Amino acid sequence: MSSKRLHIYSSGAVAPPIKKCAEEFTAKYGIDFEFTVGKAEELISEITELKQGDVLTCGAEFIFDEAQVKGLIFGETRRSVGYRRSAILVPKGNPKGINSIYDLADEGTKVGVSLGGCLLGIWDEVASKAGLTDKIRRNITDFADGCGAVVALLNQKKVDAVFGWDAFQKLWPATIEVVDLPRELQVFRSTGIAVIQFSKQREPATQFIDYATSEKGKKIYRSYGWIHASPEPRYIS
Repeated sequence: MSSKRLHIYSSGAVAPPIKKCAEEFTAKYGIDFEFTVGKAEELISEITELKQGDVLTCGAEFIFDEAQVKGLIFGETRRSVGYRRSAILVPKGNPKGINSIYDLADEGTKVGVSLGGCLLGIWDEVASKAGLTDKIRRNITDFADGCGAVVALLNQKKVDAVFGWDAFQKLWPATIEVVDLPRELQVFRSTGIAVIQFSKQREPATQFIDYATSEKGKKIYRSYGWIHASPEPRYIS
């Protein structure tokens, strides 16, 4: 198995835990890894064009729906490695003093949202649950094209807050803080993983997915802010 090398396509904000899984997998099984990290839309385009890769991982199931419809992944290999929870993200120190969703509706508050990737439509879902769509929409001043770009809006001081995942605080602890949403306003999305249709190493690719979704893999994901149990008691097995 030591001669094998797996090519992983990963969207940017889900790359750290899957790289850690790969590091441990290499130490245990001797399989090396190559990573292509980028925006989900660009990954889909590259896989389509080059017809290569072994494993795809991205931060929302609708991305995998598209990949499956396009014949880019084996649908039966799709698994979830965990969930991320929506939250309001603010710059370190929270200079605007934002404490709740209602503060995003205040006049003069600048809000940033993502137009792409796993955060697509999150602001709409959260604002609609709160009944604040019109008030928050008028305060949206900047649009980003993915997770890293939406956090960059905070770092560049272009906005006072963005809609994101609470797990981002694990990735950018020095620059952002999380303002939690009440449970009834939270949105959860699964981070998926699957074998790419063009893989010539389906067996080790499947073995790696098994590792990433095992208890050892889940422990890694939890250390980066992912969760694996529903907050709704009736859904906890």
